[in-house]
Amino acid sequence: MKIDTLIVGQGLAGSVLAWHLSGRGQRLLVVDRDEANTSSKVAAGLVTPLAGARFNLPDGLETRLDCARAFYWKHEESSGGTFFHHRRIARLFQSEAERSAWKARLKSDGERYARFHEPLAIDAERFHAPHGGFEMKEGGWLDVPAFLEYTRQALLERAAYAIGQVKSADIILEDDGIRWKNVSASRVVFCEGWRGTQNRFFDWIPMNAALGDILDLEIPELEEEGRIISRGGWLIPQGGGRFRAGSNYRHQFTSEAPGESGKADVLEKLGRITPLTPRVVGHRAAVRPVIRRSQVFLGVHPAHRRVAFFNGLGSKGVLNAPWYAAQLAAHLLDGTPLPADADLANNHF
Repeated sequence: MKIDTLIVGQGLAGSVLAWHLSGRGQRLLVVDRDEANTSSKVAAGLVTPLAGARFNLPDGLETRLDCARAFYWKHEESSGGTFFHHRRIARLFQSEAERSAWKARLKSDGERYARFHEPLAIDAERFHAPHGGFEMKEGGWLDVPAFLEYTRQALLERAAYAIGQVKSADIILEDDGIRWKNVSASRVVFCEGWRGTQNRFFDWIPMNAALGDILDLEIPELEEEGRIISRGGWLIPQGGGRFRAGSNYRHQFTSEAPGESGKADVLEKLGRITPLTPRVVGHRAAVRPVIRRSQVFLGVHPAHRRVAFFNGLGSKGVLNAPWYAAQLAAHLLDGTPLPADADLANNHF
Protein backbone atom coordinates (compact mmCIF):
# COMPACT_ATOMS: atom_id res chain seq x y z
CA MET A 1 0.00 0.00 0.00
CA LYS A 2 1.52 3.29 -1.13
CA ILE A 3 0.39 6.50 0.58
CA ASP A 4 1.69 9.96 1.31
CA THR A 5 1.20 10.20 5.09
CA LEU A 6 0.73 7.65 7.84
CA ILE A 7 -0.95 9.20 10.91
CA VAL A 8 -0.67 7.30 14.17
CA GLY A 9 -3.64 8.06 16.42
CA GLN A 10 -7.12 9.34 15.64
CA GLY A 11 -7.63 11.57 18.64
CA LEU A 12 -8.32 15.26 18.22
CA ALA A 13 -4.81 16.04 16.94
CA GLY A 14 -4.75 13.18 14.43
CA SER A 15 -8.29 13.86 13.23
CA VAL A 16 -7.80 17.57 12.63
CA LEU A 17 -4.46 16.99 10.91
CA ALA A 18 -6.07 14.34 8.70
CA TRP A 19 -8.63 16.86 7.47
CA HIS A 20 -5.96 19.44 6.68
CA LEU A 21 -3.75 16.96 4.84
CA SER A 22 -6.60 15.34 2.91
CA GLY A 23 -7.73 18.82 1.93
CA ARG A 24 -4.32 19.23 0.30
CA GLY A 25 -4.82 16.04 -1.71
CA GLN A 26 -2.74 13.77 0.49
CA ARG A 27 -3.33 10.01 0.43
CA LEU A 28 -3.62 9.02 4.07
CA LEU A 29 -3.83 6.07 6.36
CA VAL A 30 -4.85 6.81 9.95
CA VAL A 31 -4.16 3.93 12.33
CA ASP A 32 -5.84 4.02 15.75
CA ARG A 33 -6.12 1.66 18.72
CA ASP A 34 -9.89 2.34 18.88
CA GLU A 35 -9.93 2.48 22.68
CA ALA A 36 -13.09 3.57 24.49
CA ASN A 37 -11.53 5.91 27.05
CA THR A 38 -8.91 8.10 25.45
CA SER A 39 -8.27 11.69 26.51
CA SER A 40 -9.97 12.99 23.36
CA LYS A 41 -13.06 10.83 23.80
CA VAL A 42 -13.43 11.73 27.48
CA ALA A 43 -12.39 15.39 27.18
CA ALA A 44 -14.87 18.15 27.93
CA GLY A 45 -13.89 19.94 24.72
CA LEU A 46 -14.03 23.35 26.38
CA VAL A 47 -13.14 26.57 24.62
CA THR A 48 -12.35 29.23 27.21
CA PRO A 49 -10.58 32.23 25.66
CA LEU A 50 -9.74 33.72 29.07
CA ALA A 51 -8.28 30.91 31.15
CA GLY A 52 -6.35 30.72 34.37
CA ALA A 53 -6.25 32.95 37.41
CA ARG A 54 -4.45 35.74 35.52
CA PHE A 55 -6.85 35.84 32.55
CA ASN A 56 -4.04 36.06 30.04
CA LEU A 57 -4.83 36.65 26.36
CA PRO A 58 -1.94 34.98 24.48
CA ASP A 59 -0.65 36.54 21.29
CA GLY A 60 -2.56 35.23 18.30
CA LEU A 61 -5.47 33.86 20.34
CA GLU A 62 -8.05 35.68 18.23
CA THR A 63 -6.59 34.19 15.04
CA ARG A 64 -6.61 30.66 16.49
CA LEU A 65 -10.14 31.09 17.83
CA ASP A 66 -11.50 32.30 14.51
CA CYS A 67 -9.71 29.46 12.71
CA ALA A 68 -11.20 26.86 15.09
CA ARG A 69 -14.74 28.12 14.74
CA ALA A 70 -14.53 28.26 10.97
CA PHE A 71 -13.05 24.74 10.88
CA TYR A 72 -15.72 23.11 13.06
CA TRP A 73 -18.59 24.98 11.46
CA LYS A 74 -17.36 23.96 8.01
CA HIS A 75 -17.56 20.31 9.03
CA GLU A 76 -20.96 20.82 10.61
CA GLU A 77 -22.21 22.06 7.25
CA SER A 78 -20.65 19.05 5.51
CA SER A 79 -22.07 16.52 7.96
CA GLY A 80 -25.40 18.12 8.81
CA GLY A 81 -24.59 17.56 12.47
CA THR A 82 -23.67 19.78 15.39
CA PHE A 83 -20.21 19.55 16.90
CA PHE A 84 -19.44 22.94 18.37
CA HIS A 85 -21.88 24.31 20.94
CA HIS A 86 -21.46 28.05 21.38
CA ARG A 87 -22.04 28.87 25.04
CA ARG A 88 -21.25 31.82 27.20
CA ILE A 89 -19.29 31.03 30.34
CA ALA A 90 -20.21 32.38 33.75
CA ARG A 91 -16.69 32.85 35.12
CA LEU A 92 -16.94 33.13 38.91
CA PHE A 93 -13.94 34.54 40.75
CA GLN A 94 -12.43 32.20 43.33
CA SER A 95 -10.87 34.97 45.41
CA GLU A 96 -10.38 38.68 45.74
CA ALA A 97 -6.96 38.18 44.15
CA GLU A 98 -8.63 36.90 40.97
CA ARG A 99 -11.04 39.79 41.02
CA SER A 100 -8.14 42.24 41.33
CA ALA A 101 -6.25 40.51 38.52
CA TRP A 102 -9.30 40.84 36.28
CA LYS A 103 -9.68 44.54 37.03
CA ALA A 104 -5.99 45.07 36.27
CA ARG A 105 -6.38 43.34 32.89
CA LEU A 106 -9.29 45.57 31.93
CA LYS A 107 -7.39 48.67 33.02
CA SER A 108 -4.26 47.82 31.06
CA ASP A 109 -5.78 46.31 27.90
CA GLY A 110 -9.52 46.89 28.05
CA GLU A 111 -9.95 47.42 24.31
CA ARG A 112 -8.64 43.97 23.40
CA TYR A 113 -10.56 42.30 26.23
CA ALA A 114 -13.87 43.93 25.23
CA ARG A 115 -14.57 41.18 22.68
CA PHE A 116 -14.58 38.53 25.38
CA HIS A 117 -16.67 39.74 28.32
CA GLU A 118 -19.91 41.24 29.57
CA PRO A 119 -21.29 41.88 33.06
CA LEU A 120 -22.35 38.84 35.04
CA ALA A 121 -25.84 38.04 36.26
CA ILE A 122 -25.87 35.07 38.65
CA ASP A 123 -28.34 33.52 41.10
CA ALA A 124 -26.56 33.62 44.45
CA GLU A 125 -28.86 30.92 45.86
CA ARG A 126 -27.81 28.43 43.19
CA PHE A 127 -24.17 29.37 42.67
CA HIS A 128 -21.27 30.41 44.89
CA ALA A 129 -20.15 33.83 43.68
CA PRO A 130 -19.03 35.81 46.76
CA HIS A 131 -16.32 37.61 44.78
CA GLY A 132 -18.39 38.25 41.65
CA GLY A 133 -17.26 37.41 38.17
CA PHE A 134 -17.99 38.14 34.53
CA GLU A 135 -19.71 36.49 31.58
CA MET A 136 -17.19 35.25 29.05
CA LYS A 137 -18.15 35.54 25.40
CA GLU A 138 -16.72 33.52 22.49
CA GLY A 139 -16.67 30.31 24.54
CA GLY A 140 -18.34 26.92 24.18
CA TRP A 141 -17.60 23.22 23.92
CA LEU A 142 -16.93 20.73 21.18
CA ASP A 143 -18.64 17.35 21.20
CA VAL A 144 -15.30 15.67 20.65
CA PRO A 145 -16.58 12.06 20.46
CA ALA A 146 -19.13 13.06 17.79
CA PHE A 147 -16.46 14.89 15.79
CA LEU A 148 -14.09 11.93 16.05
CA GLU A 149 -16.76 9.50 14.89
CA TYR A 150 -17.67 11.75 11.95
CA THR A 151 -13.98 11.86 11.01
CA ARG A 152 -13.61 8.10 11.37
CA GLN A 153 -16.55 7.46 9.05
CA ALA A 154 -15.14 9.87 6.48
CA LEU A 155 -11.78 8.10 6.62
CA LEU A 156 -13.45 4.69 6.28
CA GLU A 157 -15.24 5.88 3.14
CA ARG A 158 -11.82 6.76 1.71
CA ALA A 159 -10.25 3.45 2.84
CA ALA A 160 -7.96 5.62 4.97
CA TYR A 161 -8.62 4.21 8.44
CA ALA A 162 -7.45 1.07 10.20
CA ILE A 163 -7.66 -0.27 13.73
CA GLY A 164 -4.26 -1.29 14.95
CA GLN A 165 -1.16 -0.43 16.91
CA VAL A 166 1.83 1.23 15.30
CA LYS A 167 4.92 0.71 17.41
CA SER A 168 7.72 3.13 16.73
CA ALA A 169 10.12 0.17 16.78
CA ASP A 170 8.31 -1.23 13.73
CA ILE A 171 8.83 1.90 11.63
CA ILE A 172 11.54 1.28 9.04
CA LEU A 173 13.29 4.41 7.77
CA GLU A 174 14.09 4.47 4.05
CA ASP A 175 15.76 7.02 1.81
CA ASP A 176 12.51 8.27 0.31
CA GLY A 177 10.11 7.69 3.21
CA ILE A 178 9.12 5.14 5.81
CA ARG A 179 7.67 1.65 5.83
CA TRP A 180 5.34 -0.03 8.32
CA LYS A 181 4.24 -3.59 7.58
CA ASN A 182 2.90 -3.44 4.00
CA VAL A 183 2.51 0.34 4.05
CA SER A 184 5.01 2.63 2.33
CA ALA A 185 4.61 6.35 3.04
CA SER A 186 6.48 9.57 2.45
CA ARG A 187 6.22 10.35 6.15
CA VAL A 188 4.72 9.29 9.47
CA VAL A 189 3.15 11.69 11.99
CA PHE A 190 2.75 10.48 15.56
CA CYS A 191 -0.39 11.80 17.27
CA GLU A 192 -0.64 9.04 19.84
CA GLY A 193 -1.45 10.86 23.07
CA TRP A 194 0.27 10.11 26.35
CA ARG A 195 1.81 6.92 24.99
CA GLY A 196 4.18 9.17 23.10
CA THR A 197 6.45 8.76 26.12
CA GLN A 198 7.19 5.25 24.82
CA ASN A 199 8.02 6.38 21.29
CA ARG A 200 11.68 5.78 20.35
CA PHE A 201 11.73 8.88 18.18
CA PHE A 202 10.24 11.31 20.71
CA ASP A 203 10.89 9.85 24.17
CA TRP A 204 13.09 12.89 24.86
CA ILE A 205 10.07 15.21 24.93
CA PRO A 206 9.06 15.67 28.59
CA MET A 207 5.45 14.55 28.96
CA ASN A 208 3.86 14.79 32.39
CA ALA A 209 0.81 12.61 31.82
CA ALA A 210 -2.19 13.31 34.06
CA LEU A 211 -5.28 11.25 34.74
CA GLY A 212 -8.45 13.32 34.63
CA ASP A 213 -11.98 12.50 35.78
CA ILE A 214 -15.29 13.75 34.40
CA LEU A 215 -18.70 13.13 35.96
CA ASP A 216 -22.12 13.00 34.31
CA LEU A 217 -24.69 14.58 36.60
CA GLU A 218 -28.35 15.33 37.02
CA ILE A 219 -29.20 18.65 38.72
CA PRO A 220 -32.93 19.31 38.05
CA GLU A 221 -32.83 22.68 39.85
CA LEU A 222 -30.49 24.02 37.14
CA GLU A 223 -32.51 22.78 34.18
CA GLU A 224 -32.90 26.30 32.76
CA GLU A 225 -29.19 27.18 33.02
CA GLY A 226 -27.66 27.26 29.54
CA ARG A 227 -24.26 28.71 30.34
CA ILE A 228 -21.07 26.89 31.23
CA ILE A 229 -20.25 27.68 34.86
CA SER A 230 -16.59 27.92 35.84
CA ARG A 231 -15.02 28.37 39.29
CA GLY A 232 -11.96 26.20 39.77
CA GLY A 233 -13.86 23.37 38.09
CA TRP A 234 -16.57 23.60 35.46
CA LEU A 235 -20.15 22.57 34.82
CA ILE A 236 -21.36 22.10 31.23
CA PRO A 237 -25.12 21.97 30.51
CA GLN A 238 -26.24 19.06 28.34
CA GLY A 239 -29.96 19.87 28.43
CA GLY A 240 -32.83 18.58 30.53
CA GLY A 241 -31.06 19.17 33.84
CA ARG A 242 -28.08 17.01 32.80
CA PHE A 243 -24.50 18.27 33.14
CA ARG A 244 -20.90 17.24 32.78
CA ALA A 245 -18.53 18.31 35.54
CA GLY A 246 -14.78 18.25 35.93
CA SER A 247 -11.96 18.09 36.01
CA ASN A 248 -8.82 17.22 37.92
CA TYR A 249 -5.17 16.44 37.18
CA ARG A 250 -3.75 13.36 38.88
CA HIS A 251 -0.12 13.00 37.86
CA GLN A 252 0.38 10.03 40.16
CA PHE A 253 -1.84 7.11 39.23
CA THR A 254 -1.58 3.34 39.10
CA SER A 255 -4.70 2.65 37.03
CA GLU A 256 -6.41 4.43 34.16
CA ALA A 257 -9.84 3.39 35.45
CA PRO A 258 -12.13 5.89 37.19
CA GLY A 259 -11.94 5.62 40.97
CA GLU A 260 -13.56 7.00 44.09
CA SER A 261 -10.75 9.46 44.78
CA GLY A 262 -11.15 10.99 41.33
CA LYS A 263 -14.89 11.22 41.81
CA ALA A 264 -14.38 12.93 45.16
CA ASP A 265 -11.98 15.44 43.56
CA VAL A 266 -14.57 16.52 41.00
CA LEU A 267 -17.38 16.70 43.55
CA GLU A 268 -15.20 18.89 45.73
CA LYS A 269 -14.67 21.26 42.80
CA LEU A 270 -18.40 21.18 42.09
CA GLY A 271 -19.07 22.14 45.70
CA ARG A 272 -17.24 25.41 45.08
CA ILE A 273 -19.57 26.16 42.17
CA THR A 274 -23.01 25.31 43.54
CA PRO A 275 -24.55 24.37 46.90
CA LEU A 276 -27.00 22.05 45.12
CA THR A 277 -26.61 18.30 45.49
CA PRO A 278 -26.15 16.48 42.16
CA ARG A 279 -27.01 12.92 41.27
CA VAL A 280 -24.00 11.20 39.72
CA VAL A 281 -25.06 9.07 36.76
CA GLY A 282 -21.72 8.50 35.07
CA HIS A 283 -17.98 8.65 35.71
CA ARG A 284 -15.20 8.51 33.11
CA ALA A 285 -11.46 8.96 33.28
CA ALA A 286 -8.60 9.17 30.80
CA VAL A 287 -4.92 10.10 30.69
CA ARG A 288 -3.97 13.44 29.15
CA PRO A 289 -0.67 13.94 27.32
CA VAL A 290 0.50 17.11 29.07
CA ILE A 291 3.73 18.68 27.86
CA ARG A 292 5.57 21.57 29.52
CA ARG A 293 3.09 24.23 30.69
CA SER A 294 0.53 22.68 28.33
CA GLN A 295 2.40 24.37 25.47
CA VAL A 296 1.84 23.08 21.95
CA PHE A 297 4.83 21.37 20.35
CA LEU A 298 4.99 20.00 16.83
CA GLY A 299 7.36 19.43 13.97
CA VAL A 300 9.74 16.92 12.49
CA HIS A 301 12.38 14.85 14.22
CA PRO A 302 15.74 16.69 14.18
CA ALA A 303 17.53 13.65 12.73
CA HIS A 304 14.73 11.96 10.77
CA ARG A 305 12.92 14.36 8.45
CA ARG A 306 10.31 11.75 7.49
CA VAL A 307 9.11 11.41 11.10
CA ALA A 308 6.89 14.10 12.64
CA PHE A 309 5.13 14.86 15.93
CA PHE A 310 1.77 16.50 16.74
CA ASN A 311 0.69 15.75 20.28
CA GLY A 312 -0.01 17.05 23.78
CA LEU A 313 -2.36 19.87 22.80
CA GLY A 314 -3.42 20.40 26.43
CA SER A 315 -6.52 22.00 27.88
CA LYS A 316 -6.87 24.36 24.90
CA GLY A 317 -6.70 21.55 22.36
CA VAL A 318 -10.10 22.24 20.79
CA LEU A 319 -9.16 25.88 20.30
CA ASN A 320 -5.57 25.29 19.15
CA ALA A 321 -5.77 22.12 17.05
CA PRO A 322 -7.15 23.53 13.76
CA TRP A 323 -4.66 26.40 13.48
CA TYR A 324 -1.62 24.39 14.51
CA ALA A 325 -2.60 21.49 12.26
CA ALA A 326 -2.76 23.91 9.35
CA GLN A 327 0.76 25.15 10.21
CA LEU A 328 2.09 21.60 10.38
CA ALA A 329 0.47 20.65 7.08
CA ALA A 330 2.04 23.68 5.39
CA HIS A 331 5.40 22.84 6.95
CA LEU A 332 5.33 19.21 5.82
CA LEU A 333 4.11 19.89 2.30
CA ASP A 334 5.52 23.34 1.50
CA GLY A 335 8.41 23.80 3.89
CA THR A 336 6.71 26.77 5.54
CA PRO A 337 8.40 27.57 8.87
CA LEU A 338 6.54 26.55 11.99
CA PRO A 339 5.79 29.01 14.82
CA ALA A 340 9.15 29.35 16.55
CA ASP A 341 7.87 28.78 20.08
CA ALA A 342 6.11 25.54 19.05
CA ASP A 343 8.71 24.06 16.70
CA LEU A 344 10.51 21.06 18.18
CA ALA A 345 13.65 22.18 16.38
CA ASN A 346 13.83 25.36 18.48
CA ASN A 347 13.23 23.79 21.89
CA HIS A 348 15.78 22.16 24.14
CA PHE A 349 13.97 20.13 26.75
